[in-house]
Amino acid sequence: MRKIVEEKLPPVHSTLGILLDRLRKKADIILGGLYGSAKSLLASVAFTSQPDSLIAVLPSEKEARNFYRDCLVFCDGTDVLHYPAWGILTADFFTTQREIEMDRLRTFSCLLSGRRCLVVTSVQALVQKTIPRRIFTGYTRMICLGDTLDRDDLARKLVSGGYTKKTLVEEKGDFSVRGHIIDIYPPDAAGPFRIELMGDEVESIRLFDPASQRSTGETLEFQVVPARELVLSDRRRQRAIRNIRTRANDLELSRQIKAHLTEAIDNDLLASLNPMFLSLFYESRGTPPGAAKDRVASMGTFFDYCSGNEWFFLDDASSLARSSEDLENTVNRFLIQARRENRLFVESDAFHLSRDTFDPLLSAFRQIRYEELHFQTPLPDAPADVTPPLRFRAETTGTLRKEGPAGEEGILFPLVEKIHQNLNDGCLVILMCPGREDIQRMAHLLEGYGVTSNRRDPETPFLQAAMNHSGPGRLLLFEGKVTSGFRFPELKLTVISEEDIFGRKQVKRLARPAREGYFLKSFGELTEGDFIVHKDHGIGIYRGLQKMSVAGIENDFLLVEYAEKDKLYIPVDRLDQIQRYIGPEGYAPKTDRLGGTGWETVKERVRKSIREVAEELVSIYAAREVIERDAFSPPDRLYEEFCASFEYEETPDQVRAIEDIHEDMAREKPMDRLICGDAGFGKTEVALRASFRAAMDGRQVAVLVPTTILAEQHYQTFRRRLLDYPLRIEVLNRLKNRKEQARIVEDINRGVVDIIIGTHRILQKDLTFRNLGLVIVDEEQRFGVAHKERLKKIRTLVDVLTLSATPIPRTLHLSLVGIRDLSIINTPPEDRRPIKTHVLEFNEDTIREAIRYELARGGQIFFLHDRIQSIFTMARFLEKLVPEAEIGVVHGRMKAGEIEDTMARFVKGDYQVLVCTTIVASGVDIPSANTMIINRADRLGLSQLYQIRGRVGRAREEAFAYLLVPKGAMLSRDAQKRLQTLIDFSEPGSGFRIASNDLEIRGTGNLLGTSQSGHVSAVGYELYTELMEKTIRELKGEAVPREEVKAEIHLGIPAFIPGDYMADEHRRLVTYKRISLAGNREEIEEIRNELTDCYGFIPTEVDNLLATIRLRHLLEVLRSSKLSCDSEYLAVQFSPDSPVDPARILFLAKTKLKGTKLTPELKLYIPIPKHRDGDRILFAEDVLKSLLPQPGSA
Repeated sequence: MRKIVEEKLPPVHSTLGILLDRLRKKADIILGGLYGSAKSLLASVAFTSQPDSLIAVLPSEKEARNFYRDCLVFCDGTDVLHYPAWGILTADFFTTQREIEMDRLRTFSCLLSGRRCLVVTSVQALVQKTIPRRIFTGYTRMICLGDTLDRDDLARKLVSGGYTKKTLVEEKGDFSVRGHIIDIYPPDAAGPFRIELMGDEVESIRLFDPASQRSTGETLEFQVVPARELVLSDRRRQRAIRNIRTRANDLELSRQIKAHLTEAIDNDLLASLNPMFLSLFYESRGTPPGAAKDRVASMGTFFDYCSGNEWFFLDDASSLARSSEDLENTVNRFLIQARRENRLFVESDAFHLSRDTFDPLLSAFRQIRYEELHFQTPLPDAPADVTPPLRFRAETTGTLRKEGPAGEEGILFPLVEKIHQNLNDGCLVILMCPGREDIQRMAHLLEGYGVTSNRRDPETPFLQAAMNHSGPGRLLLFEGKVTSGFRFPELKLTVISEEDIFGRKQVKRLARPAREGYFLKSFGELTEGDFIVHKDHGIGIYRGLQKMSVAGIENDFLLVEYAEKDKLYIPVDRLDQIQRYIGPEGYAPKTDRLGGTGWETVKERVRKSIREVAEELVSIYAAREVIERDAFSPPDRLYEEFCASFEYEETPDQVRAIEDIHEDMAREKPMDRLICGDAGFGKTEVALRASFRAAMDGRQVAVLVPTTILAEQHYQTFRRRLLDYPLRIEVLNRLKNRKEQARIVEDINRGVVDIIIGTHRILQKDLTFRNLGLVIVDEEQRFGVAHKERLKKIRTLVDVLTLSATPIPRTLHLSLVGIRDLSIINTPPEDRRPIKTHVLEFNEDTIREAIRYELARGGQIFFLHDRIQSIFTMARFLEKLVPEAEIGVVHGRMKAGEIEDTMARFVKGDYQVLVCTTIVASGVDIPSANTMIINRADRLGLSQLYQIRGRVGRAREEAFAYLLVPKGAMLSRDAQKRLQTLIDFSEPGSGFRIASNDLEIRGTGNLLGTSQSGHVSAVGYELYTELMEKTIRELKGEAVPREEVKAEIHLGIPAFIPGDYMADEHRRLVTYKRISLAGNREEIEEIRNELTDCYGFIPTEVDNLLATIRLRHLLEVLRSSKLSCDSEYLAVQFSPDSPVDPARILFLAKTKLKGTKLTPELKLYIPIPKHRDGDRILFAEDVLKSLLPQPGSA
């Protein structure tokens, strides 16, 4: 149990002292006079000052999320839970909100455990009915060390409780069974658990990291709770089918609808069940004649999980009452709509508490009520023992940012004045900063104004620091976020949120580190029919893993099909020679002929091209080395303030790229740096900071982009970010008429335009620039030859920053040092905010509400309709549905200019709704577009859906995606699973991976600043980067490793990963590849330990495979190309440059290895002693070790 924070008690007669006294007396309390996050502070004080749990109830879900975020900070993240509401958007039978479900189940578990906690929720969540408490507790069980456990029974129990069986457990609600290893991730646990069985006995329980899959510690026991509010059993399934038929008959629904719903239940497609229909499984609606009555459970409520000792903190009773009333209206509207549309629905009392039921349940608990306006005269039904209200005098912090252009005082001048005023009053001023880097930046900024700050001791809880303050005023910088700042005179406390100064920064979770690199991950996603590349034989088609028996010994082989149906069987220990083919999207390469010469010709052509490009770059760099320019002024206070106003927290890679640019701009040589990173990874912000520094130093900046759309997008971004600074920004593109263009060109030449953004128009000769200091080029490979020649000339004169979305492997990055200044942004801005995704039947009311909701908050909407022949009909339908919206249409058969113009006008905000085809999947980022409606989502593939949905959710606003399917559509099981996967998969921007689909290489081959896409297509991206790496090393004069001799090994032993040890073929592929790539004994042991940890004891076949790779390492040292054996001899084939000393062979032949003979073809035969025939691997290892060059030998 959490300790109550030791705080200095306030004076007994102070308002806070009276509050704490009433808490001890357990009397109901009425509060007033609180603003901003002061409410959540007081709720946190109430929670930590007494021994019982506290439930904070807010009028809306949004307010509950903000309150929860504040309490996490004030209570230092301990024992604070969010109990969210189901999103009821429709009466559809299927809708998925997995993350919400996990939070709800975690709350139930905590309340039942008796642990003291602070639960933050909303009225909407409290009135929704839940899984019955009896069902929840009946399912829950403890698993302890030494327990007897039937593996298959446990797996069935987990499935019935809503757990999803996966190959690897990574998310809450997952489980995995691998032999005698069972991994489980319960919703209420901080991390997953790994059970290892010995027979039926639990031998160990380990904690493990879901990212690395490696164990991190041991525990004696853990609890398994349901992972879904629907706990299934055969009886409940049959009850639901009966209830559906009864209800459908009552509503006079068609036989087709009944059949569709009952089929879904029979096929276990219930992971996405709308919680509105839970009662169909738990409660009986009439028992058929002659049927035995089954034991049923009434639907539960949140209050069923409470002990009765909890405090309820009610935020503004009148607002709560209004919210409750609005919810009833919303629910009734949905039910009327469902009846009108002939859909199945249940009455509201089956899933929703009425006000008449809810109010008595709530009033049974002790309450702390916050009221904005308290009536002095008691209401007629007010309890007689209600004590007088306590009024605090909390205040808002007011405006803390200078409005308009930043002058000499700087934009933080109002903040500094406020800090000084509070310090002089003896207050503790706590300034909240989102992260450690923000704390450092803020401390540095404040120093510029002469303000000294301290960082809080990490061991000191927030409330302890706030409650124990006395003496002179102090300024503390705290890590964390609160919704809004406030002043609390009674505590002499002022809390300032960085968001009060710079606006809200987007919440992001750190990216989970990948277990394997991109190429290895991609290899694991191979499916039959994919193209693959063999380094020696070229491009073929993957036909799967095949088990073959050779000389009576069974092993796994990877089958590759080449031209003319030729087949190549590759042993699994040789998969280091194989790569998955990754090329431009939609390109299908030609397969090579096995044994032909075409492949070598192609490789040579690519090498030659790479060398030409690299040599050209070297010559440009040589020219730049002799040119000097004045260094830019160092970053000042205004620059720091500009950085602090960035809406997101910088990723580590962004910070490194920014530092690289700072160093370049401080030198006296022109900068020429390439910034690589996938779309949405933050390249634009890096360019913005370089632009700000150059422009504020009095030098002009030109931003060159390939399309009108990108020009307009960058223009809007630059304008928004630089609004407070005395900089003039203009854009030159086809949307400007001739007169406007002439005026802008004249102003550029006069030097009164600081930053110009445009297409190739800004490369024309009439633009002379008065003092050009920096050129930023976005996606250079998309410009023509003439434009590139102009850019080459610019490169030798001014600083150039190039942005590219081409992914670059780290090894290649290292080899490019000294040839091209390069910064890589590999860290995606993970989970800016999960996109709320709903699968709904096509419905006019839902579409109208979704569009109007977005319009009401000043946003824009994508409406995807992937049928060109009816797209204008759909646009007219939407115009009638939402007449107040301006609607644009764009599709792939329009002229390029029309597409650009329409998209650019959407970016500008001229259109609120864009009706489009899948052309938008690779469009631009539009932060104001945060609703995506996809019509006929069932027709699109998973990758397409993922990419399309990724067009929204790039701003601070919550994003919504509505996947529409036709009314009454009988979706296939595959379609339902595809939509389910998309709903569950809410990570925007996951590295260079887009869902589980192939990588689309944006700007393919732009690694050296020029297009090489044809060569990438010819050999695949991975081999292309390897060839480039070797070529560059040669060009730099570095020692290039000689071509490795990859030895063939044939020992007549089974060496593979059995299917019953690792069932998932994709995981086996990745593991085979990792084993074949292992470079030394340590890496092999690391793989062995990982396999033992994740899959249990290593079988003989896997042990043989690992040992085979160990032998291959020895053979590489000996420069041997083949190791084989028969019943009598072990044979080793050496290459002519083998370091083996012939004298050593003679010595061994006379002593330890009698009978050994060496042929003129350099093949060594060693007789196998009869007592070693059963242990060929160890014998072979002993032999090879004895042949290694001895220390001190020549």
